[in-house]
Amino acid sequence: ATFDGQGGFDMGSTTLGAIAPDDVEEGSWIAFDNGSTVHTISKLDFLNGSAAMDVLGSWLFLCMAMFFARRQKQIERAVDQDTIEICDYTVTVKGLPDDASDKEEVRCFFELKFGKVVDAVLAKNDGILLTLHRRRGQLSMHFDGLHARFIRTNRGERRMQKFEQKLEALDQRIRQLKRQKFFKTKLAFVTFSEEASYVKCLDASPRGWVARLFMKPEDQFRGMFPYTVTPAPAPSDVMFENLDVSETSRFWRRCAIGLVTLTLLVVSFSAIAFLATEKRRLLTSTDMNEEALALAIGGPGGGVFGTNASRLLASPTFGGVTLPEDFKGTDAFESVCRAELAACEVTYSEPGLLTLMSWGSFLTLMPVSDAMSATEKGVKVKSVVKEIADCGVTQERCSPARAEAADRRGCHACYCAGLTYHTITTTAIHAGGERSVDSFSDLQLSTLREQCDGFLEKPAFGDTVLIVATITAVTIINALLKVVIKSISAFERHVSFISLQSNIAEKVFMAQFLNTAVLLIVVNAAIPELTRGISSPFVRDVLFHGNHRDFDQMWYKDIGGPLMITMLVNTMAPIATLFGLELIAAFSRCWGRCTAWTQKRLDDAYTGPEFDIATRYGEVLMCVMVTMMYGSGMPLLYAFASFFCLTIAFFDKRFLLRVCRRPPRYGTDLAALAVAVVPWAALLHVLVGMWMHTHFVTPDIRSSLGISLASGSSGSSSNTAANTTGIAALLSTGAGIFDILNFAANASAVNASTNAASYEYAPIVQEIRRRALQTNGFPFVALAVLFLFVVVLRVVWQSLATLCPCLGSLACFAVGVNFEGVPSFEDAYLEDRLRGLTSYEMRDMPMYKDFFF
Repeated sequence: ATFDGQGGFDMGSTTLGAIAPDDVEEGSWIAFDNGSTVHTISKLDFLNGSAAMDVLGSWLFLCMAMFFARRQKQIERAVDQDTIEICDYTVTVKGLPDDASDKEEVRCFFELKFGKVVDAVLAKNDGILLTLHRRRGQLSMHFDGLHARFIRTNRGERRMQKFEQKLEALDQRIRQLKRQKFFKTKLAFVTFSEEASYVKCLDASPRGWVARLFMKPEDQFRGMFPYTVTPAPAPSDVMFENLDVSETSRFWRRCAIGLVTLTLLVVSFSAIAFLATEKRRLLTSTDMNEEALALAIGGPGGGVFGTNASRLLASPTFGGVTLPEDFKGTDAFESVCRAELAACEVTYSEPGLLTLMSWGSFLTLMPVSDAMSATEKGVKVKSVVKEIADCGVTQERCSPARAEAADRRGCHACYCAGLTYHTITTTAIHAGGERSVDSFSDLQLSTLREQCDGFLEKPAFGDTVLIVATITAVTIINALLKVVIKSISAFERHVSFISLQSNIAEKVFMAQFLNTAVLLIVVNAAIPELTRGISSPFVRDVLFHGNHRDFDQMWYKDIGGPLMITMLVNTMAPIATLFGLELIAAFSRCWGRCTAWTQKRLDDAYTGPEFDIATRYGEVLMCVMVTMMYGSGMPLLYAFASFFCLTIAFFDKRFLLRVCRRPPRYGTDLAALAVAVVPWAALLHVLVGMWMHTHFVTPDIRSSLGISLASGSSGSSSNTAANTTGIAALLSTGAGIFDILNFAANASAVNASTNAASYEYAPIVQEIRRRALQTNGFPFVALAVLFLFVVVLRVVWQSLATLCPCLGSLACFAVGVNFEGVPSFEDAYLEDRLRGLTSYEMRDMPMYKDFFF
């Protein structure tokens, strides 16, 4: 089903707004017939049950997140114990003097103290030299290709000579740089022969700056240089070209890249916000389709409102209705609809409940005997409006309980025409002739669009294109941001390859999450209290100045449905990208067989591209976060996320094994990032889910638990009591229905200004308190408080450990190194049991071989 009653299927029909619409009254509204008995459930039980299941699912999600975090550590330990790498024998030494350029001196120092040392590799701040070597390697490979081509075709001698000159110039610059510049030693990688020596070095040497300050002179390097020792990373994880960058420079580089990334986010955010604002303007227009109104009120061809030709044609669709050129809905509809609406009030009134829907006023209800709460009245109003709208579509949908409903099928059209075309009489504020709709509050405009959606003007073709562009813009901008972020992150000059990948994953995740999920709240939410007092027009008119105060049916239709389409596109785009890259790789191999002049070029054609694990982590985290954020009200997002995770795992595995070159040995930083982010998705799910569920009002949690509440009366309940007393007095005198309606009209007129002034959103703080104490909202709040309590405990403990690093020297807090029982380095090397690279020498690493081609 769809919201507009036109049939078919849309994304909005799968949301909580369609499953539990707020225009359905309390009662046995869900029924299941198993053939012998009919099982029913009340709306209140359904709302409380669905909220309880959602909270239970959130708790299970948190438990699974903790389980996977623990499991990830277990797998890390198991892999470390089952795999022998050179880093199991190697430590990283920092704090050596700048002139410690003799590797034999370093090797002998650690060998005399801890045991046999196989190798000691010194890493220096020669990044500029590596840059020149990289450039020379590229020129050498190009020259090699030209030379091979010259041998076979005897062409390209001039280009070869030019490249020879460039190579000679680079060689001269490299020699000059080596003579003139003193390269300082930044750190050393010391590889021991035995695991016992490795463990002894880590246990006996300082690991932090506090222990380094108290290091004895006889233990220091050269007797005067204290140092620190940490377990060495894998050789493929070290980025030697970035070791010359100081920590201060790296900090400012990080700040600069952060500023650039923030600028990109602001630009992309503004672009998407502009498109979203235009889309909101188009979708929230209150312009009515006059032909549709004329058809519904006047009958086929528009009746008295249409031209003579239109009446003769008697078209049953509004597309065949033609109105006079001087047609004015303000005058034409009012003359017919005032009397029609008075009859509609009689038709849709019930015993003990009067329906008031005069020209230009929102439909209201007036209890005659029993008082109604504001919640009950609100649900009943939506139920009556839905009943009137359904009857206006087809006669078969008119309620058989309404005797004259089939003869009053124009009620809905007249009601909507009155809201749109009613004019204001001259007052101190408004000039006579102004349409009252132009001065409606945000809540009134939202109510008008919700109740009269079927008669609103549909967007034109150009407007539809803009709406589609808004939906696809998020996917396109996210893809562009992914490429740009990956390119600029290298400028930060990370020392570790895995830290670079983690940084890219974080930025991609945050950028895509902000553009996909947070933007929807910021642009479409009607929370002007948050921007009150800000003079910036952009902030004041765009941010939190939307049309949706709540997750109502219109939000699911206007915002939720497009969001699900965006997420569906986001799940398919990476798969399509992998297919495209696989086709490009196949073409590259074919092209390489035909055009490669050297073995190096042919090898490169068959090697394939690098596997981009960093951006994939960012995309998966974004998918999980968005799904958890809006999953309470749009459960179809869970299916999209499951489909994405399953399919992307299959296609990534295929792409990695069939197309990509062998990746480096990744560390656990990316997995740790995912484990750290996922629990916050549960908190976001709990907070947004509470707001989604509590859109449907349920009793206070205290009354549900049997706790008595303080009684109080509001202005609306006082008015209800007064009206009930007045009507009872009329009935005692034998008054008829029209006398009662006349009394109701007078009461409505007296309270018109009060009702108009109070037709505003409730204060946000009051609304939060009410929702937090609802039966279907309190469990969410309790789970959120428990989560934050655990987080605060962890932060306090980590802060204590950071502020008091001396705790690490205590026996109960000391970090020890366990023996893994690995053989000696020489035996592992000779028996081919070492995995990965077997040396920290830069020239032996595959990623640096092209530097020295």
